[in-house]
Amino acid sequence: MRLLAPSVAALCLSAALSVPAAAQEAPRFAFFSINQLVRSSKKAGAIFSELEITGKNLQEKLQAKGQELQTLQQQLNSPSLDPDKKEALAKRYRDLEFEAKKMQEDSQAEYQRVEKKVSESIAKLAGPIVEQLAKEQKIQMVFSDQSVQILSWADEAWMKGFTAEVSKRLDASEGTPAAAPKPAAAKPAAPKPAAPKK
Repeated sequence: MRLLAPSVAALCLSAALSVPAAAQEAPRFAFFSINQLVRSSKKAGAIFSELEITGKNLQEKLQAKGQELQTLQQQLNSPSLDPDKKEALAKRYRDLEFEAKKMQEDSQAEYQRVEKKVSESIAKLAGPIVEQLAKEQKIQMVFSDQSVQILSWADEAWMKGFTAEVSKRLDASEGTPAAAPKPAAAKPAAPKPAAPKK
């Protein structure tokens, strides 16, 4: 699973730094994993799926273009190719090669745009929960899997505990964009329209 943008790490650190530090207590830390959240939270996973679908679609288009180039290359290398047609085919190959390069650049830009959008959407939903939970647990700093690049050892249960609680609260929350499909599915079965008929 691809890591999301560093803005999520900044969110976690800024949220945790807003918690007042107790002068006489030992520092308390927590670890927040945006990747764990995406895997464990239905709402975060639904938002992240846009990035996965975008990546898959872009990859398929690039592979198709690559296959087209490969086919042309094989035709150019064929000993049975008519010399009169070789120049036109070579030009077509060069044009297609240029198209493929442009498509790759455009695909990368599109993927980064969607990645940023998804990252910001998840951060907007998870941020207040991270901050509230940090305050409740009297935590002075929340580390993120975006900010911790080198880690020799850590207790796995402790590493996952904070994010698991964020995930649980996120999925239990209401009024979020990812929760929108639930009310839509419930509308046909809702008894509310029958009440005014009395």
